[in-house]
Amino acid sequence: MNTMFYSSSPARVCLYGEHQDYLKLNVIPAAINLRLSIYSTLSENNGIHVTSKDLNKKIKIAKSPSSSVSKRGSLDSYLEAGLLTFKKSYPDLFVPSLNVTIESQIPIASGLSSSAALLVGWIKNLSGILGIELKKNQIAEFAYDAEHNILGVPCGKMDQYACSYGEIIRLSSTEPPEVVQLNKPDIDLIVVDSQTPKFTSDVHGNKVETIKKIVNRFEKLTNTQLPDFSSDILNKNQKELTNADFKILEGVISIKEYTEQAEIELSKTSISIEILGELLTKQHSALKEGINVSLPILDKIVQESLDLGALGGKLTGAGLGGSVVIMTKDNTEEVAQGLKQKLNLPVRIVEVDEGVIFKKTD
Repeated sequence: MNTMFYSSSPARVCLYGEHQDYLKLNVIPAAINLRLSIYSTLSENNGIHVTSKDLNKKIKIAKSPSSSVSKRGSLDSYLEAGLLTFKKSYPDLFVPSLNVTIESQIPIASGLSSSAALLVGWIKNLSGILGIELKKNQIAEFAYDAEHNILGVPCGKMDQYACSYGEIIRLSSTEPPEVVQLNKPDIDLIVVDSQTPKFTSDVHGNKVETIKKIVNRFEKLTNTQLPDFSSDILNKNQKELTNADFKILEGVISIKEYTEQAEIELSKTSISIEILGELLTKQHSALKEGINVSLPILDKIVQESLDLGALGGKLTGAGLGGSVVIMTKDNTEEVAQGLKQKLNLPVRIVEVDEGVIFKKTD
């Protein structure tokens, strides 16, 4: 029988720290049990023949592309970018012809890192086929190189590390990144897809550059580095700032402080889920009022969940669309059913899950 090479990678939600990773600050993502699976077998047909069941699409890509020539954002381009990042590190690598099938439970453009899950799963699949041992951080770095450097998507590293490592981690977005495993609280999570497509390159781009410039100006103004920014320093210098710059900095600093508080809580043996829920909702307000990446539908989902008795809720991902993550305990089914009735949107109860895995079967 033909050997089957199987990999599976999770979606992720960002619990705390949106719009922090590209500023080299800490983020706290969680992998969830919406997963993307890749099944590969060796083939006698030349090239890599791919079937995507969810996209109802069949494509063929070269085993050794010279560049990522397909339309950026297409399935072809992501698979080619994965091959190209391998070629950077292993220029003499021989990739065999393959038949590949991809199945995914992760809705595209929903703020749940479908693109990172694809790349992490693909790189894990390729490394297994090629007999190359890659550590979790290497898989994440390969996936980041493919998306950021080869495809030109202005993303940070949170998504790739979250999908590779799994569970709940604190990622220090320094170079090299530092990963700390955090404790898993006794909570449930609900993900609500706003069905407003979100594309990272659209949300980032100008937003990223604007925030970076404002932060840089404030560092020079106060002779203080971003990791040492605080609400007190901001308020003392408010008169020196435009209203727009103050709002952005207030959002950045608030999210930084909420993330720090959440890490402290998630490092305890006895975790207050009430505090975690409150920090979740506070961060949504900072993303809405400060970073200005929420939308009325996202705000409505958060408010409806709170009215139904959720512990907290916030948009997850870059914003301006995508999904909302909601934290509950004991009343999860009741909150989920209530949201389905009130919003008529996809509502999924999810669990914190493991990172990328690989299996080979004969």
